[in-house]
Amino acid sequence: MNRYIQIIICVVVFLQNVAAQDFEFSENKGQWHPDVKYKGELRTGAFFLKQGGYRVLQYQHEDFETAIAELTGHPHIHGEKAKKSAQIVLPPTNGGQQQDYPVRSHAYDVLFEGANPKVSLLPEREMVGYANYFLGNDPSKWASGVKTYGTVVYKNMYPGIDVRYYSDNGFIKYDIIVYPGANPNQIGLLYNGVEKLSVEKGELVVKTSVAEIRERSPYSYQLTDGVRREVNCRYVLNGNKVSFSLKGYDSNAVLVIDPTLVFSTFAGSTSDNWGYTATYDAAGNAFGGGIAFGNGFPTTLGAFQRTFGMGGNTGEGTGFDIVLMKLNPTGRQRIFSTYIGGNGNEQPHSLVVDGGGNLIVSGRTTSPNYPQTSGGKIGIGGGWDIVVTKFNFAGSALIGSIQIGGALDDGVNIKHKASPPTGPSSLFENYGDDARSEVLTDAAGNVYVASCTRSIDFPTTPGAFQSVRRGPQDGVLLKFNSAMALQFSTLIGGSGDDAAYVINLEDDGHIMLAGGTNSSDFPGDKTGTVGATYRGGIADGFIARMNSTATSVIKSVYIGSAATDQIYGIQKDKNDFVYVAGTSTGNMPIQNAAFNQPGGKQFVIKLQNDFSAFVYATVFGPNTPTPNISPIAFLVDRCENVYMSGWGGQIGGSVPFQNSGTFNLPTTPDAIDPTTDGKDFYFFVLEKDAASQLYGTFFGQQDPINSGTPDHVDGGTSRF
Repeated sequence: MNRYIQIIICVVVFLQNVAAQDFEFSENKGQWHPDVKYKGELRTGAFFLKQGGYRVLQYQHEDFETAIAELTGHPHIHGEKAKKSAQIVLPPTNGGQQQDYPVRSHAYDVLFEGANPKVSLLPEREMVGYANYFLGNDPSKWASGVKTYGTVVYKNMYPGIDVRYYSDNGFIKYDIIVYPGANPNQIGLLYNGVEKLSVEKGELVVKTSVAEIRERSPYSYQLTDGVRREVNCRYVLNGNKVSFSLKGYDSNAVLVIDPTLVFSTFAGSTSDNWGYTATYDAAGNAFGGGIAFGNGFPTTLGAFQRTFGMGGNTGEGTGFDIVLMKLNPTGRQRIFSTYIGGNGNEQPHSLVVDGGGNLIVSGRTTSPNYPQTSGGKIGIGGGWDIVVTKFNFAGSALIGSIQIGGALDDGVNIKHKASPPTGPSSLFENYGDDARSEVLTDAAGNVYVASCTRSIDFPTTPGAFQSVRRGPQDGVLLKFNSAMALQFSTLIGGSGDDAAYVINLEDDGHIMLAGGTNSSDFPGDKTGTVGATYRGGIADGFIARMNSTATSVIKSVYIGSAATDQIYGIQKDKNDFVYVAGTSTGNMPIQNAAFNQPGGKQFVIKLQNDFSAFVYATVFGPNTPTPNISPIAFLVDRCENVYMSGWGGQIGGSVPFQNSGTFNLPTTPDAIDPTTDGKDFYFFVLEKDAASQLYGTFFGQQDPINSGTPDHVDGGTSRF
């Protein structure tokens, strides 16, 4: 992304009587006047998006409350009955005549003066479900399958200027985004139909016959070298026209949207439950996966499994099942929640949602009766087996469910964490490392899983790259079609321990795996790469590129130092560069990176596509003996900024895990929480080509006396 000015003027439109909750924009499919493109319902009115602006309809608050109180049978306690302007009509009761309650109302328009008459309206964040409108007896006014969205963007309202409408904390909000070369002075908003406009204490006051609305002071800022700098911005009022005065902005700086906590919530289970993994779908819904130790998890009507499936003691003291929950984009509505498990124990390691909105979970089980679909048991099984389950959109049924494994443990990195002895061992260096794997889907709906096995007889498919376990533990790569029929299964590993933690699907069909190894003979051609030989220590990270049928390894590379190093994230950008992130107890390289913190134990590396050279390599964090976080999520965005998150702090055990805690990790002025008790979640954003830190924050409860359990997940892979 080129460096440019992007002015974002954020304005909360409606603050008082017309505040919206879970505000959504419904499309117009003919049920409303053709001038209306999208409509949203306010608590006391409505909000209409039109071609060049918007319309606000307000009800007089007291009138509206009176009518609703009468309609619902609750006593009216505020104000007097108002003069008639609009009516809410109640049906007859007890054979009497119908009643009407007048409600005063007012509508006004806000139009962007001189705006593009052919501006494109682009809806985003499609919501679950749809609405049907059957208005009156005129079929031309009927509409079915009406979709709703959380965001609508006007693309090029003016040349190089977009306008984005959405809701934030229950209020409608719009951003005006000015891209490079555009002139913010051309922005002008005409308020038609209001009684009075004024600016008071920086806020725009809109007075109508029924209410007074305040639009917050416009706020704009730029990020320069990772530091947020507010740009001086204020309203300019000329009659019924509102424009913006901007002073002192840097035309060479990139502006990013203010990071805001959208929601944070508890699952609410009455039985103990532990978190493992999270993902999202195209509509912005959020999915969480964990385990529950009994009945009491809040399942929904129609969910696939509403009761606990029991289980045995694998070191936790009692049995547990996988539990899954789907929440709407604001976290205020539980769309579905379910158990899945048999009479043994289960845990989820990774979640992903396919193009049809179906949830796929990968993990492991000890249950001989784990819920499966036809042909769902592959291999003799024993100990822990890998499971891959695909739910339908509603979470009410299985599309496909597979249990695959040999006689020993599969899907377990080195050992189950609750099994003695406690503490690190080989590739198991962080609490929760035993439960690392990842599931992904491609555009055709095929499902891919990266994991590991300790079974000598793990089932593989004919022609697989590696069908025999070479060391005590090997990596595993699985592919299923959209109906969850196995397409291929292969091992990958050398004479030591190997584990595939993460996976990336390339545009040409090739598959990249990454994780940890202590095999000096890890397979694959490493000629001409940045890591042709094992670097030493307990473990190195590895990357392996396999062909689309998993019959050969095209290229592989070691990534590491002389100490303990592992890769927990792998991504590619639009230009085919490869990115990896992980942790080290040694000194990882720093190359071509303006942002670096020497001695830091978290690393981010950008590689040439053939692994032949570092584009950049950097580390972050304080100079501690061991890593500060156990990584759980990694992303490279369209602008080549890098996101990484994890958690820190020690959890039990007689032998400490490789974790120094979250003290002294770098934060930015816009952090949600700039302070830490040393055992929190941590979020980090690195600017393109390691130019600067864009963002850093902690997240978690504060425990200043340094006792109690850190904020953490118990394993698994999550997603930005």
